[in-house]
Amino acid sequence: MAYPPPAYGPPPGQQPYGAAPQNGFGLTSMILGIVSIPISCCWYISGIVGIIGLVFGFLGKKKVDAGVANNRGIAIAGIITSAIGVALSILFLILTIALQDFDTQQWIQDLQDQQNA
Repeated sequence: MAYPPPAYGPPPGQQPYGAAPQNGFGLTSMILGIVSIPISCCWYISGIVGIIGLVFGFLGKKKVDAGVANNRGIAIAGIITSAIGVALSILFLILTIALQDFDTQQWIQDLQDQQNA
């Protein structure tokens, strides 16, 4: 049985190839942060997604600081977008509570009565 030739190693005098960077946490954080912004009108889902994105972002930044990953900008972008998603979901939660007893039909009727008067 014939075997393929052995794989080439690094050139003589050079260090062996290093391990691939572990950029998963930062990338996941950015994806979750981006997703949490458009779904912020569903504040109960967006808040959870944003908080998970924040956790992954800080873990990704920690890996960058340890020298294991090389995507500092992506991790920071994930932290920022996740924080925006959480802030928007909190805003929608406050609006939901504040406008819970708001009667839209009565408001429209009052506007029409003011225009007719």
